[in-house]
Amino acid sequence: MATIHKAPASSCRAYIESAFYANSVRKTTLAELYRLALKQPEVVVTCHPMYKPAQFGLPKDAKVLVSNDGGIVGRTARARRLVREMVKDKDKYMGLLGEAIYNFNRRPGLRLEGIIGLHADFMVKAHLLSPETDAKNMLDWGINFSPWMKPWTDPYKKSRLIKEPDILVFADPEWSHPEFPNGLVIIDEDNNCIAILGLRYFGERKKGTLTLAWTMGVRQNMVACHGGIKTVGDKPPIALFGLSGSGKSSLTNSLDHGGTLKKNEKVTVIHDDAFLIDLEHNYTIALEPTLFDKTDAVTFDDPTIPYFYSAMNVGTTMFPDGKAKMVCEDIRNDNGRCLKSRDMFNISNFCTRPGSVVWLQKDTSLPPVCKVTSVGLAVAMGASLSTLRAKGVENVPKEELAKLVIEPFANPFRVHPLTVDCHQFKKLFKLGTECYIMNTHAFGLADSLVDIPKELSLKIVTELVRSNIEWRDWKAFEGLQLPKNGNELFAPDYDRKYKPSRMPQYLNFLRDRMQDRITFLSNKRDIEHDMDSAFIDPIVVARTVIDKILNPI
Repeated sequence: MATIHKAPASSCRAYIESAFYANSVRKTTLAELYRLALKQPEVVVTCHPMYKPAQFGLPKDAKVLVSNDGGIVGRTARARRLVREMVKDKDKYMGLLGEAIYNFNRRPGLRLEGIIGLHADFMVKAHLLSPETDAKNMLDWGINFSPWMKPWTDPYKKSRLIKEPDILVFADPEWSHPEFPNGLVIIDEDNNCIAILGLRYFGERKKGTLTLAWTMGVRQNMVACHGGIKTVGDKPPIALFGLSGSGKSSLTNSLDHGGTLKKNEKVTVIHDDAFLIDLEHNYTIALEPTLFDKTDAVTFDDPTIPYFYSAMNVGTTMFPDGKAKMVCEDIRNDNGRCLKSRDMFNISNFCTRPGSVVWLQKDTSLPPVCKVTSVGLAVAMGASLSTLRAKGVENVPKEELAKLVIEPFANPFRVHPLTVDCHQFKKLFKLGTECYIMNTHAFGLADSLVDIPKELSLKIVTELVRSNIEWRDWKAFEGLQLPKNGNELFAPDYDRKYKPSRMPQYLNFLRDRMQDRITFLSNKRDIEHDMDSAFIDPIVVARTVIDKILNPI
């Protein structure tokens, strides 16, 4: 556990912490926030019962509340500013923060406490400060993380002492500034505090809090993970890393893997979004007791709705009897979201370290699954994880959505140096965790793409867990292996569809994608000074092998 009772170590933290104690701010509870949210002008009160509201001190007949955020329904990464990178601009940003807090403190404000982490090895206290008019987001934050109330406070009091200040989150969606039309997020990760200004989307508060928790965990020799982790039967845990839209949640949360599991292969879900791997104590720890999932596949009378706590950026319709029901499936807008209980699955808050790590990629140069044979390449392929952004999840121009992007370790919320993550994953793989790459999109050249259906991806996860896949070296990609028995395990035409070609057109395409990774990591090394050559060299070696195939001496 951590404590707020120490002098702030930075001007950013001093600004934010001081704001918590203004005369205009009072401590609140989830019960008060629910009452305020019921009256919030833009909130819709649906007829859907909230899942087990009494556990939060809410009325037994509490309903799922829907909030909509206008035109912005995703995160805005370009609003982020890191205090450690400000240098000469720091005075400017601290001045903006000071003015933001002054104007905030002249309105009624609320502060709420919560707990991040679901295991005694890592439980830290967090504090959220927002205006009274933002009650719905505060309520969602309190439910998404463990609220500061029994029974959650009991294990916290017995948790391992972590000598770090508490997490402080200040969010004012009503802030505006002509220089920052997309909002402004000021992050001081070294001092566990963040200011989220001019941004309405709940995901900014959730991921901002997780950003600080992940960074704190890394300082405790843990691996920060944006992914899903589960166990199947008595097999070692499998962790799947990917951005939203990569299949991370659907592959993690599937209970039967499309009917490919046996009765004794019971799935236990740890989490589908955020966890830490403690390298010293051999724990994998979930950070949140709930799920913040997309609703694009949630139908009108979906069986998962009874597990909802809340919903954001979804439609509603009114029945003749006056009852409002949710309309999901991304009909109203992209990236509709819900906050729901993990009780719909067999769950655990922790497990041992993963026996296998899977990098989920949307790189059409790669077949559906490969095994990585070296620690160096496992880190390099994670640091250069290539994918397409999910529509609506990020607040980016439409033309950017079609471009392949590289997002190291599928974690766009990382604020500590990338080399730190590289070294932490290297430690994990050196402990014996195996590494695989799964392409969940399509395979081949642009004019002959073959779709990779979710059903195939689920089968692959099943056979990875069972260790049934036989492997052979991929001669064109040094350090990767391909399934030898794909036709037997997955589909009779697996090799016909997904066996990499030896044709020059494909090999040149594969080489270009390798070079994209090398260029990205080299820029991280040469321009940002945030990459070691040791984590680039394995891909350079693989590219050199292709060069020799294409241009034999």
